[in-house]
Amino acid sequence: MRRLRVSSVLIALLGAAASGALAAVGCSASGERRDPGPGASLTGGAGGAAGGGGGSTSEGGGGTPPQEGLGGAVFYDDDAGVVDGAVNPCGTECGSEELCDLNHLGLDDDCDGEVDETCACVAGQAHGCFKGDPSYRAAEGCFSGTTLCTEMGVWGPCIGGRHATEGCFSDNPLGCHALQAPPFADVNLKEGTGTFSADAAPGSESWTVACPAGIDPCPAVSGSDPPDDFKPLQSGEYKVTYTKRIADGTEKSCEYALYVGAPGLRVELEWEHDLGGDGVDLDLHVHRPNDTQPWAVSGSPSDCGYNNCTVESLAVSSELEWFSDTASPPAPVRWYQDPVEAKNTCYFAPRGAGKAWRDLGRGCHNPRLDIDNITCSPEVTDPNSSDFCAPENINIDFPPFGEWIRIGVHYYSGHGFNYAVHPRVKIFCNGALGADLGPAGFYDPEAPVTFAPEDATTRYWLVADVAFVDGGECGEDTCVVRPLYQDEATKTPLLTTRSSVESSFGPAYPPPP
Repeated sequence: MRRLRVSSVLIALLGAAASGALAAVGCSASGERRDPGPGASLTGGAGGAAGGGGGSTSEGGGGTPPQEGLGGAVFYDDDAGVVDGAVNPCGTECGSEELCDLNHLGLDDDCDGEVDETCACVAGQAHGCFKGDPSYRAAEGCFSGTTLCTEMGVWGPCIGGRHATEGCFSDNPLGCHALQAPPFADVNLKEGTGTFSADAAPGSESWTVACPAGIDPCPAVSGSDPPDDFKPLQSGEYKVTYTKRIADGTEKSCEYALYVGAPGLRVELEWEHDLGGDGVDLDLHVHRPNDTQPWAVSGSPSDCGYNNCTVESLAVSSELEWFSDTASPPAPVRWYQDPVEAKNTCYFAPRGAGKAWRDLGRGCHNPRLDIDNITCSPEVTDPNSSDFCAPENINIDFPPFGEWIRIGVHYYSGHGFNYAVHPRVKIFCNGALGADLGPAGFYDPEAPVTFAPEDATTRYWLVADVAFVDGGECGEDTCVVRPLYQDEATKTPLLTTRSSVESSFGPAYPPPP
């Protein structure tokens, strides 16, 4: 039987860029609800991170969700295109109780407007969430929000997104509406205004963008006639406000979301930078799946980092042979060039890296480090500047299922500066936030992960293990993130040293998810 998937605007990042497996909901191939399995904490979900909703004006909109089905969603056959007359195999997914197994976390199983309110989790974990009938999760106009696990070990509120409880499936796509883009892509914000901007007086249009929490500096809107260009360098849900003036002088505005996300695994590292333009230098590392060889700060066949995982290194070296060159997505693959240029997300990397990937002509490598952020200035708001403080990020566009991948951070150099620095690691799975680790410790708000000045060159933070889980016929591919602890009882981060991790991999991996 050929696998069906639900059509979703998330599959077309700005009409062309990449998306993960964003199928509808957790159900069996026959359309029956799956029985809940053993409880587990995981991440997942299509859409963006915390922030604003879809598109709205002062005139309102929306509607009441129907009780069954998926409305006008279209189903596609992977081999033969559109399936005529296809019916959502899952039907309505409203049940009598909230479910906490791998295939149901992030869903409002009992359709009470709350998500996973009875499910346990580990502080710092996150996943996508969708309120209301889960059958609408991948419908056009619908987007998942994000829920974070609190220090109490319970899931917090579902923030952002556009949900069935808001009638997302009945939103008018012709007016102001949400946009999607991969990180680093140049976004034309006017595309999100639809017909709402048709009567704007010449020279009267303007846009402002609010970045997701924790992104600082937020890139500025640029361009002219009108200034509507935006380059998001980090994943998440951005809130866009459009303002116009019409012929009679009246000013009107609307708000819509920009969802930024990449396929597969994306890890982003950020930290404070000195206002002088230099500051300390931290390095992000990702370890080969299910491999327990020691780490190597300068790079090794098992360790993707600054010295072997950039486009300059990968263009001439075959050291990082984690996956086959002959596989085809969605199987893990080392090099892959998508025939749709915009789906090669490495082509958008700033500071000349994107052009280097494109000129190389082999597509994107898995894994890869797009940016090694050595120095920058937080006063710069132009994302195209070499001084803009973009996060370091490592990507695996096509990660394997059921294999643990470990993440680490090394304090490479203090560059002569004498201030404490607080690393923050965000883990994204198919565009959805999977964990936000560091700023609130694990998770005492008074104890963020801290690298002291004397830690320069020696400190190493073993951050977390992440593994992807196949969602099955009707489900959605998800990931499990497990923060690593120095002490399980006190939930303190696993801070160690370079010499330690270069002689020993660290704690053993848990059993496969």
